[in-house]
Amino acid sequence: MFGKRKKLLQHGAQADAVAIDVRIHGGRSGAAGMSPVWYELRLRVHYPDGTTAEVDSRLGSDLRGAPASVGVGDIVPVRYDPGQPETVLLDEAALLVRRDERKRALDEAAVERAERKLAGLPDIDTSKPPPSDEQLRKAYQGWRTAAARTKESKAAHKRAEAAAASKGDVLRLFNTSMKRAAEEKSAREKYNALRKQRPDWTPDLNDPDNVSGS
Repeated sequence: MFGKRKKLLQHGAQADAVAIDVRIHGGRSGAAGMSPVWYELRLRVHYPDGTTAEVDSRLGSDLRGAPASVGVGDIVPVRYDPGQPETVLLDEAALLVRRDERKRALDEAAVERAERKLAGLPDIDTSKPPPSDEQLRKAYQGWRTAAARTKESKAAHKRAEAAAASKGDVLRLFNTSMKRAAEEKSAREKYNALRKQRPDWTPDLNDPDNVSGS
């Protein structure tokens, strides 16, 4: 059973789920100290094809406390077996990554507000609506596309150098790689700026439009 869980968590398809019911257990004091806090969860899984299913899951156990907290309405990452979509496990590792990213984004926003206050600048305008999922998706795709182009340009420049191409060609490819690197940096900064406003958002790794890059 443990081997199957490990395999599913490592190689299962990724999806998101909404916690629609949460039951908290443990947290009681006794002779051995405070018992571990863990959660029974009812999740509504949203599969990439648009279908949904409700499954039961756990976070932690009576022997091992939950590494993070989950509340009703929270969006949590899961892994599932494409051959048996009803076989679903909460992806604790991804959950912790999201938690840390949210905390980091909130901390950075708090520091930025404090710095602006000391500099006599107006506070960040919170009246504007946060960026939409579509805006974030496009910004993320733009960054990954730019990153892939940068990688390709650097590789082309290295190949030209290794093949002893003409100085003109090497210089042209070098300039192109520098231009691509600047475009990638700009796209990354744009995405990060939007991401700070929506620390809850994460890219859909199953989206074929998300181009991989370095």
